[in-house]
Amino acid sequence: MKKLAIIGAGPMASVYAMRARELGIETHCFAWKQGAVAQEDVDVFQDISIFDIDAIEEICRNVGIGGVLPTTELTIHPAALVASRLGLVANDPEVAARITDKYRNRELTKCVSGLCQPRYALVRNSSDIETLNIAYPVVVKPTAEGGKRGVTVASNPCELKAAFAYAQDEKKDSSDVIVEEYLEGGAEYSVESLSFRGVHSIIQVTEKWSSGAPHCVELGHHQPAALSLEMRAKIEDVMACALTAIGMQHGCCHTELKIIDGKLYLIEFNARPGGDHISFPLTELSTGYPYITGMIEIAFGDFQIPDTSQFDHNYAGICFITEQTRQLKRIFDNCEQYSWLYEKHQATSKLERLTHNRGYDTNYFIYYSRDSKPTFLAEINLD
Repeated sequence: MKKLAIIGAGPMASVYAMRARELGIETHCFAWKQGAVAQEDVDVFQDISIFDIDAIEEICRNVGIGGVLPTTELTIHPAALVASRLGLVANDPEVAARITDKYRNRELTKCVSGLCQPRYALVRNSSDIETLNIAYPVVVKPTAEGGKRGVTVASNPCELKAAFAYAQDEKKDSSDVIVEEYLEGGAEYSVESLSFRGVHSIIQVTEKWSSGAPHCVELGHHQPAALSLEMRAKIEDVMACALTAIGMQHGCCHTELKIIDGKLYLIEFNARPGGDHISFPLTELSTGYPYITGMIEIAFGDFQIPDTSQFDHNYAGICFITEQTRQLKRIFDNCEQYSWLYEKHQATSKLERLTHNRGYDTNYFIYYSRDSKPTFLAEINLD
């Protein structure tokens, strides 16, 4: 029986474990027991720090692990180290150590044809703010956090100082803070991809509902994005070059973009599955392609590049029910009556105002249709 190591024990670890079981693969999860969401879903749980690479490597060797998967930004580097030491499929550990660095990725992709960049600057301390040469408004965020943590749009020097302090408080390590020109207008998207031996497959493009300033929280995701064939082809071409530029060789990547007046602007790369239910179940529902299975196959080195022209063209999406989306509450309260309902999740009886993405502990519903988009999407205006 094949054996898969999963580094981290959050919601994505549960998704991996579920799919691995369907495929007849035994799962071994490595993470601290406290707060481990996936503890009951995996076959074997190891109560251990994800950073104790020597111990994880020894256990993996002893049990005969054949593939290693990360689950979050924090586990990308440990997973690459373990897989590399075991001689398994992995991104270069030196690349994995910095592949979540937003400043590093902007520097590496600033010459990629067709990919635009806002003006940006690295800020290591508060005194650096005084020398910035970027016009307001600006976006301030940690260089190595995901899920919109620590993100603030600032419109003046006073807000900038507060935004920098907020970013500093939210980041979990010694990473820096990046300040970028705020891209006004247009629409936000994410690109879900799979890479194997340096060949990149664009699986799906997601259209996002965003709260906008000040924290740019994601309030909904919709697949497929409403794009022309020409724009979809452009995204696929540009992203293949961009993923190569940042050193992506193996695994999935969730890349965030903005399209303004037909131009692609990079927001950030995330070399892990798209959160907030994007990778699963949305991408699988909309394409009919087993995206999670693809990630597992890459880890074992037996991935076959999919023929994306044969994918289904279904409609799938998620709407988070928050203070920012209170106009969706009437849909949420009655969504059981609609044929498009895939899942309804109620975590709280009150509407909350989100300051960062919280895709698993807030109210939401997921829709799915093979025929057409639910009509409420045309009726709702979140601007």
